[in-house]
Amino acid sequence: MQIRSIPAAMAMGAALAATACSAQAADAVQPVLTDGSVPYAKYGAWTLYQTGTEAFDGALTCAAVANLPGSYDAIRIERGADGYAFGVNGFDRASFGENGEYPLTYWFHTETPTAAEGMGRFIKDPAFPDDDWLSAYASMEDLNGDSPFSDIYSADEITFEIENPGNRTGEDAVRMTFPVGTGEILLRALDQCYEMGLRYAENTEGPIAPCRDDGLRLPLSGLCESAANALMEVADGPEPQLAADSCEWTLGEAWLSGMMVLYRAAECSDRVSRLYGGAGAHIAQLELIETAYAEDGSAFGKLEEPVPYADVFTRFKNSPTADVTARALYGLQGQVAKSCAARKSDRVADGYIVDVSKAERARQPQDEPPASLCGEYGAGEDGDLWRVFQGHAAYLRLGQDAYQDIDYRSLTLIEPDGEGGWRLVS
Repeated sequence: MQIRSIPAAMAMGAALAATACSAQAADAVQPVLTDGSVPYAKYGAWTLYQTGTEAFDGALTCAAVANLPGSYDAIRIERGADGYAFGVNGFDRASFGENGEYPLTYWFHTETPTAAEGMGRFIKDPAFPDDDWLSAYASMEDLNGDSPFSDIYSADEITFEIENPGNRTGEDAVRMTFPVGTGEILLRALDQCYEMGLRYAENTEGPIAPCRDDGLRLPLSGLCESAANALMEVADGPEPQLAADSCEWTLGEAWLSGMMVLYRAAECSDRVSRLYGGAGAHIAQLELIETAYAEDGSAFGKLEEPVPYADVFTRFKNSPTADVTARALYGLQGQVAKSCAARKSDRVADGYIVDVSKAERARQPQDEPPASLCGEYGAGEDGDLWRVFQGHAAYLRLGQDAYQDIDYRSLTLIEPDGEGGWRLVS
């Protein structure tokens, strides 16, 4: 495909452009998996499932489909052995394609959008027999290089532009803009589905088995929701508040330094609060990247910038209080009060705060918010606290909000069991 930069105004304008694709799309129905096609998992508006199409010569693949809100139009991304096919429905090869191809332009919404122009290829997916997907292809090298497709990691939306002269929008070029969410989560989920599909094909010569309760799997771990619930350990303590009666707790997961974290996340209006994990040299960290409490009506509630949520340390002392004290006060000797130490918290059974003695705290001004007298990891006016569980000490940055995105009592660490499954971290 030819690559070109596009003006930011054009990228913004695409979101406001007409989204009707063609006369064919107007008479169609929203894509629905056919009977016999079992959904693998969901991530926000995306439904993931196992398939196999002409794009990858009928070999086993996994794909994700999402509808444009309030529209018949849908986007589809398919993961094969050597790359990804991604495109839209609403057009068909009989009306638009010559030799199964038709011009297609796409770009992700970034600070400096870059469009790719070229010939798209029509793809038929047996899971959606009524749809023809005009698609582009991206190799693994494209994903990790300078291809416009690599912008999926940073962009919230993708726009497709297709020439359709004389369509009912009055514009020769029809543009469709779809929310992506967090691209890395989507791609990792497709990778997990694909790898699990290969294991099942090798061991059983069949597709990925449905969950026993007919529920979905978690997209990143591949765990059935019932199995994840059985693994989750919720510490004793008062349940955090949700922002509205219409909100509820749902299962969530995040990577963390070779492990996975299971947790209960807020879900409101189909948006789910979501954590993202990473690891440094001496510390693993969790960040909040999507919130169920978004007020902008977005499909995913993706935050403009990640919000730090937890710093996670491996234990190395012989008691929880010693671990918390050592981690919280490292390098602060002589800079904080001598009475700073880890003390039990009544908010959760395995919880701690790091604070001065009761006597010293009583000497502080009572008409001001509590000062943080024991450093960054010490108690102050925020509701931050420590938890010690499963061989780790975690400092949770809970802030001052009355409502929580994550049920901090439910954080549970799991690790690969060496057989394609997961077990609790001991």
